[in-house]
Amino acid sequence: MIAGIAHKTDWAEQYQRKLDQVARNNKRENAKRRDWQYVPGDRVLLKNDAGAQPKMAPLYSGPYEVIAVRENGTLVLDRGRYIETVHIHRVVPAKSKRGEGCHKDQDL
Repeated sequence: MIAGIAHKTDWAEQYQRKLDQVARNNKRENAKRRDWQYVPGDRVLLKNDAGAQPKMAPLYSGPYEVIAVRENGTLVLDRGRYIETVHIHRVVPAKSKRGEGCHKDQDL
């Protein structure tokens, strides 16, 4: 009792308010999230670890080819000499370079 005033807490109401707050927060966070559907053969860039890199080091390495997509949110990447399993949040889709796919021998 605070200051001599009796207070009865409605725990069911408190619990419901907390659930509503969690739902609102999840909706706000997920609104900006992009869902990428990777398939084997796609090219991706792998995010470098921030703690082990100097300031001016590139943020991403690659591109690497996706070998397999697993149900638990991981990708299997071909990194040249070895194969690595990484979480989907550590990769971004690789964009093709400008002019890639164009033929230089075409008459304009």
